[in-house]
Amino acid sequence: MTTTHPLKFLLVCVGIALCMCVALGICGPARAAEPAASSQGKSPEADKRRQALNGLYLQLSHAEDEQSAALVVAAIESLWLKSGSHTIDVLMSRAIVLVQDKEYDIALRILDTVVEIEPSFSEGWNQRATVHFLQRNMQDSFNDLRRVLVLEPKHFKAVNGLGLVLEELGDKKAALKAYRQALQLNPFLGGTKRSIKELERDVEGQGI
Repeated sequence: MTTTHPLKFLLVCVGIALCMCVALGICGPARAAEPAASSQGKSPEADKRRQALNGLYLQLSHAEDEQSAALVVAAIESLWLKSGSHTIDVLMSRAIVLVQDKEYDIALRILDTVVEIEPSFSEGWNQRATVHFLQRNMQDSFNDLRRVLVLEPKHFKAVNGLGLVLEELGDKKAALKAYRQALQLNPFLGGTKRSIKELERDVEGQGI
């Protein structure tokens, strides 16, 4: 694995810090308190989150090595999990622990509540899609991933997950397309690169 030049590494860190400052409302002039809005709907907080994510997505697309990319990905994933609602954040944390403990049925009930309370929170749908996948409910997982990508089109994990689901459903051409899209969004998805190579062999000569 290549080593990041110290100056480039520092610039990546500064870029991430600036994006996170924007998302947290640390940078920029102070604003008067405003009425609460939907956690990821039309609100100053949502605008800051979107601006920060766009900046991080741009950094990721220009990352020169895995070390720099990993830092940016961690910052992106942190923002994906920020719902803007303490209640949703607590439910999400609990669901993630339950998934790690393979308590999928309980996790699914919690995530059902999350997407019902806050249907505009893309990560709620993404985590529920993951549980559906782990339970082998591929069509439900597919449907949730489509919801994620309506809300967060550059969610590279959801795009990659879509490839996994499509592959399980037997649609290798569509899976290959999804994997390629995921790799465009995050060029350092090693497992996705391997999946692309395998599917390219499988569908070769079928008019990709």
